[in-house]
Amino acid sequence: MPAKKAPTPRAAKEPTLAQLRKENTELKKKLDKVSLERNFFERAMADLNFHNNAHDGVVYTNSSNQITYANPYFLTMMGVDAKTEILEKEFPAYMWQQEQDAQRLFEDIKTNGFVRERELTLYNKLGQPVFAVCSAVTSKDDEGNIIGTELMFCNVTSKRKFQAELMEQIALFDAVLHSTPDPILLLTTDLKLTRANQAASDFFDIHLGKDTEPKLAALLQRAGLAASEIERITGLFANPEGFDFEVALGDQHFDWHAAPLQLEHKGWVCVLHNITVRKLTQEVLQHHATHDPLTQVPNRAYFIDHLSRANLLAQQEANYRYAVLFIDLDDLKVFNDSFGHMAGDELLNKFARRIEASIRPGDIVARLGGDEFAVFLNGVEQQQDAMQVANRVHQDVLRPFELSNLADAAHITASIGIALSDKDRDAEGLLREADQAMYEVKQEGGNNVRLFGAPADS
Repeated sequence: MPAKKAPTPRAAKEPTLAQLRKENTELKKKLDKVSLERNFFERAMADLNFHNNAHDGVVYTNSSNQITYANPYFLTMMGVDAKTEILEKEFPAYMWQQEQDAQRLFEDIKTNGFVRERELTLYNKLGQPVFAVCSAVTSKDDEGNIIGTELMFCNVTSKRKFQAELMEQIALFDAVLHSTPDPILLLTTDLKLTRANQAASDFFDIHLGKDTEPKLAALLQRAGLAASEIERITGLFANPEGFDFEVALGDQHFDWHAAPLQLEHKGWVCVLHNITVRKLTQEVLQHHATHDPLTQVPNRAYFIDHLSRANLLAQQEANYRYAVLFIDLDDLKVFNDSFGHMAGDELLNKFARRIEASIRPGDIVARLGGDEFAVFLNGVEQQQDAMQVANRVHQDVLRPFELSNLADAAHITASIGIALSDKDRDAEGLLREADQAMYEVKQEGGNNVRLFGAPADS
């Protein structure tokens, strides 16, 4: 029986033209996508040399937010030793303080297509904060699908640290400025006040919130300074160099130091060091050095110095003359022996006050020591003028003295010698002549007035 003929296989169903077109379209889309991704990659590789040398962190990610490239600066900034630690991976979790920070960043990038200068606090591999300003932009295909993201991180850690240190220094400066007891003023070049510490605000009654940059002249006027002195002080600021001067403002004395500001905005810083206590101390010491501690009138050293200056004036001005009275209490030793030294000291003190009340303004009474006093008579033109003052003093001395520990008033007398200035005699010589005239009165029994060189009966 003849073998059966095998059936002829059916020809495979050939695709229709519509199917071919559909497949061709899909292939074309895939090709376009690959082409875009390739172009994106090629563009990134073209910028690789630039990014490798950039001083900002540069990162490329794919559509899944995985890192495809990170430049050396970003690796260093984040403490990453090798690219392999982060390539083909999402940003490490340790970089973000919270996971939501990363999600929010990429959501905003995808939603807007970019992010501009967003300040972020990242953390490197060691956990140290890295302050950065992030800018990012996406790449999309023709259909608007994101195929990658380019991110740039500008490292501002040093800037933030500097700002923090600067703020700390400013806070420290403000603390020192306001805790300093000396008034401090900051002035513009035209002497307008721009800043003052608490001490200055209190002293000058400054309210910068209310006062519209008052000028230095107005502050000095508030302190009671005379117009001429204000003009003198403000004129000192014409000197571009720093300077110092002393000034009395009210009942306070200040050592004023002014220094030009070496800043973009020129001006002056003024520190007013309060020297009131030092000034008063100096005045007290000076007073003790030049005045008698019991009677508080000038002592011998002060009187001789004053005579020397008057003698110099007399040599320079032909019409100027002066006179000296040398006064000695009669029998003070007897008084002390009778009533005690406390009563004698009180008598000497009241005796000095009595002489001060008897002389003219501009004249000076001094205690030379013990019971000896001297009087400088300023501008005496004639002998009669000196005699008139001496007689008045003598008569006032004769009036009784009321002393606290004595029941009865004390009666004393005094011997007075007079000498008139002469160009041929110095201060010491003139005082000796007055002393000699007084001694002559003593020799005749005291209680009288004698002009040097005059006869005994004059």
